[in-house]
Amino acid sequence: MSARIGVIGTGWWATRAHLPAIAANPAAELVAIADPDEANRSRAAEAFAPPATYNDYRDMLRLERLDGVVVAVPHTRHFEIALDALQAGLHVLVEKPMVLTSNHARELLRTAAERGREIIVGYPWHYSEQVSRVREWIASGAIGDLLYVHSLFASIVWELYRGDVELVADEMGYTVNPTGRDTYSDPALSGGGQGVTQITHSGALLLHMTGLEPATVFAHMHNHDLRVDLVDALSVRFEGGCLGTIGSTGSTVRTQEEVLEYRLYGTGGHILFDVMNEQLMMYRADGSTTESPPCPPAPAGRDYSTSYPEEGPLDNLVEVIGGGTNRSPGRLGARVVAMLEAAYASASDGTAHEVAATDP
Repeated sequence: MSARIGVIGTGWWATRAHLPAIAANPAAELVAIADPDEANRSRAAEAFAPPATYNDYRDMLRLERLDGVVVAVPHTRHFEIALDALQAGLHVLVEKPMVLTSNHARELLRTAAERGREIIVGYPWHYSEQVSRVREWIASGAIGDLLYVHSLFASIVWELYRGDVELVADEMGYTVNPTGRDTYSDPALSGGGQGVTQITHSGALLLHMTGLEPATVFAHMHNHDLRVDLVDALSVRFEGGCLGTIGSTGSTVRTQEEVLEYRLYGTGGHILFDVMNEQLMMYRADGSTTESPPCPPAPAGRDYSTSYPEEGPLDNLVEVIGGGTNRSPGRLGARVVAMLEAAYASASDGTAHEVAATDP
């Protein structure tokens, strides 16, 4: 039996990652797409030939027999649509950030638990073999108890925050539809800038690899010439006493490479991880070192980098529908939401903020 999937939102990322992943997965079946943007919907329909198309996603949920949905819409729409899909009894793959407030995160987790359904948050790095290796090292105690962790993410998104989406067409890789001019530049749609667009990635990956639980956040943010934040610096205290810094800027110039790196220090060693260049080293107190091999090539017939497996979240949705393990669960997405909520509050009032509980 194929996993019957509907896709809500047919913009840049849905047409670059999720819809191609459905087409490439023999266990997946595209049932319908929904998008109020007629031009985007028409181009997506021409490219992927869904049996049905809808202007209103609620009609799709009501009329189609589905097992799961992809929610790939502007950030401020995530909560309403994901909640409707869960209440319809469907598994949900929701793009990052999962939602924008801890209250909404709790409600989604509660609804998913009541309906016996899973929320998968769209974090492709979680499906990287090198990331899995770091998780194994940390969980096994290979570098002891964590004392200090650091993440830096420098990305090419300043133009997106300005609404100059055509300038970054090559970097973004528009295959069918471009990103909307206001999707990331208008806080009414995005809910913020570098925090909810990029630290949602790097912060989630930090929590995913280490298992750390954020407790308190102090943050500085700077918008520069934008309506949303461009440069963010977070100081985080985690449960158990580990300290950390999470820095991110969207100002990397288009002629240079993006940077995503982690430095994880424990009582018995440390790990250095350059994600973009697939360089991963572990140094231990006994003087030994372990170097991870780079990520393997993509499987035959798949066209993506396995260091950033764009098809990973959709493939995981198919696995979950078939009874498999959720590798990027809603609980993790909720912790990132709460951490960012505290960071934005801290940047606003200049004080440290506790990270809200998100368990339902």
